[in-house]
Amino acid sequence: MADVNTVVVVSDRQELINQVSQKLVLLRNLDKIRSCSIEEAYSAFEGFNPNVLILHCDNNNPRSLALLKKIKKDEKYKTLPILFINENCSRETIIEAFDNGISDILFMPIIDYELLIRVIWCLGRNELNLSIESRTSFLVNLGILQEDTGVYNQKYCDDFLKNEIAQSRKYSQRACILLIAQDKKYPNYKNPKEFIEIIKKSIRLNDSIIIKDLDKYYIYLQKTKLNGAYSVFERINNNLGIECGANAGVVEVLDQEFEDIKQALTEALEKACENTNSLIVASDFYTPKKPFIQNQKFDETNSSSFLKEKDTPSRLKRPQNTANAPCAFDKNSIKLFNQAYTRKLKVVIEPVFKKYEGILRIKRQDFAINTYAGMKSLFSVSSGDVCATMAIEYDGIESALVRLTITDNDQKRLFETETIDFTILDYRRLSLMLNELIDKFIIILKKKS
Repeated sequence: MADVNTVVVVSDRQELINQVSQKLVLLRNLDKIRSCSIEEAYSAFEGFNPNVLILHCDNNNPRSLALLKKIKKDEKYKTLPILFINENCSRETIIEAFDNGISDILFMPIIDYELLIRVIWCLGRNELNLSIESRTSFLVNLGILQEDTGVYNQKYCDDFLKNEIAQSRKYSQRACILLIAQDKKYPNYKNPKEFIEIIKKSIRLNDSIIIKDLDKYYIYLQKTKLNGAYSVFERINNNLGIECGANAGVVEVLDQEFEDIKQALTEALEKACENTNSLIVASDFYTPKKPFIQNQKFDETNSSSFLKEKDTPSRLKRPQNTANAPCAFDKNSIKLFNQAYTRKLKVVIEPVFKKYEGILRIKRQDFAINTYAGMKSLFSVSSGDVCATMAIEYDGIESALVRLTITDNDQKRLFETETIDFTILDYRRLSLMLNELIDKFIIILKKKS
């Protein structure tokens, strides 16, 4: 730690400042304890030069949150660790505080040793932040990192990925790599810097962005399985907004050769770009000499969610003499499709259903809502005699039948069916379909009232 640390206590209540200051006497004699009110805090920082800030917030005080936001927007203090003392604050206030960058939280009543532990932890974090800032500046000077975005330059792309893969394998940690590009089918298009900022907003601090070329980027996700990569992809698309989108290929790092990983990701991204807003699992594109699927013991979380006839090996091809007969697949093919659909349930259908169920339960407590996710999935919302349902039925191989229905007094006001390849039923597409159904349902209710 630094030779002298300054801990600043910020509160509008002098008795709390005194209480916290007295409990911090067990810190080293060289360390300084300073205090100020919320109003005078920001102007006082220049004189204090704080290493840790203890910010008191009682009864959802908006001025505490306003100060927090102001601090984190300041380039000089954006990495300053902040210990948030919560007194009678709501869950929403606590979440907002974390969203705005607090390092830790302490609940009233304050316990001596807990306060000391958390302050010491914040002091250690401050030293780490300063060290990271110094090393980042060094990498920028060497040209390894871009100065304005903080992402790794194209020149060092392969070297960085090889090093991260080696570290993940050394410690037997899971990792995934996304190769992502903007979807050109959408009307709006972000410039590279804007797109990078969207990606940074959607990943964790220990994940990395590497430039592949002008408009394509690798995202290295540490300690992540495929379901985590799906979540990152959906967050990126949600943060892009309705007028923009992205496509990507993804691979879970196991024991593949580096060049095979790069080639498979490139082919997966090319395939994803043929659709709209798609994520393709790159394991479908490994060369035959390295049969990735056959050599690995896959569970449901590792199987590909995007198996298509022309993408996959001969084991998935249909017989040529079945013009008037159902399509036939061997047992292994059907098993792979079922595993892929099970993943689709976990990362798309269930989250979308829960999302809209949560929204409706908060906004419209008069609605009756039922959801179920399985081979036959159902989302149902009703009020009085009006009922809207989305039914998704998996055929056991490669397609899903989606039925959208609105009934009013047992008479159908809307009935739409669509048979789709379930691999392109992503979070965004399903959300748009369900949101449109709910909007039509509410319009009918308003007309009846």
